[in-house]
Amino acid sequence: MGTSTPFGGGNNKNPLIPSWLNSPSDSPGTSPPPSGQPSGPPHSPGRRPGPGSPTQPAGPAPAAPQLPRYTPARKAFNKGARSTDRDERARSFGRAASSYVSRSGGARGASARASLDRASAGVLAELLLRAGAEGSDIRQELRRLNLDSLAQRSTQEIFEALIDYVCEPGGDLEQAYVRDAYAEALDLVPADMVARLERPDAATIRFVLEHFITNTIMSRLLNAVANGAVTLPESATSAVNLNDQFRGWIHGRVEDAMEAINGVFREGEVVSQINQIYEAAYSNLERSGDDDE
Repeated sequence: MGTSTPFGGGNNKNPLIPSWLNSPSDSPGTSPPPSGQPSGPPHSPGRRPGPGSPTQPAGPAPAAPQLPRYTPARKAFNKGARSTDRDERARSFGRAASSYVSRSGGARGASARASLDRASAGVLAELLLRAGAEGSDIRQELRRLNLDSLAQRSTQEIFEALIDYVCEPGGDLEQAYVRDAYAEALDLVPADMVARLERPDAATIRFVLEHFITNTIMSRLLNAVANGAVTLPESATSAVNLNDQFRGWIHGRVEDAMEAINGVFREGEVVSQINQIYEAAYSNLERSGDDDE
């Protein structure tokens, strides 16, 4: 998974989801946000710490619990992981993802739980939009953010160093998901597109955001329903292929979800657009159990 490491399994000491958030009715006054609305305020650029050199989460992240409600999804994914047939794997991914979303409160519930993912995606989208605006670029944006010390670095180094601006610093599980997703999204940018990050055009912005969102969703699914599954294939190459196939499968659903905003991000509408994309992506995943029958 690029810069990520396989996740070794769960325990109940530090649950990914608080016990009171298991369903919209579990706690008085606690419910998923209305469609298109965030469950909490997005990260404000003014509240971001200034990044220095590229960083990674300190130490291993706490394990996600093996929650009983995800057992059907886990069984479906493990069946696919053991299969060598690509179509059977895709069907298993669909059944696993569909079960995960339906048992997480549906598309709205699953999206609500990903509040940190959505907030960081919004920060990244706004950064790219401002850097790509007429008369601007990423170096001018750095000066506006009082991060002049980064302006002399290469474009790739700039975006690597911005991990602490885009992502909430820290090493807990939720923060690790997002930081890993950001690092991997950068790793997936083709060499001929890196220069376009200097002043991102619409296609570059869409590419980066699609892969960032894909990676955050993939991390949540893997850690909820696929703990240890990457060790099931007989060889390391098979494990990599399984991982890449799962990423590509999720990416297809995120690409479809982008149609909720016609694939175009607009200043002043980023928060609602990101919320739409996440909810649409989880909705696509919830329906995927029937896609490959």
